[in-house]
Amino acid sequence: MLRALVIVPNEQMKDFGSLLAVARAEARKREHSQENPLIRTISFIPELSVYVAVYEASENPNAPTQKKVTA
Repeated sequence: MLRALVIVPNEQMKDFGSLLAVARAEARKREHSQENPLIRTISFIPELSVYVAVYEASENPNAPTQKKVTA
């Protein structure tokens, strides 16, 4: 499942790395996860002067992550 975050930039966001760190932290907080979710894309919307980060979330955030088992 894909979800999105809207990030309003401030003076502390000087490069893409700090923007990515904010996106990961907020996605982790929203998903109640200890691991960083996969950030698919970060796009700037010039009309609104905001960034939109799309990340991949699990279907059920409370379910443990499943590992692939091979026989």
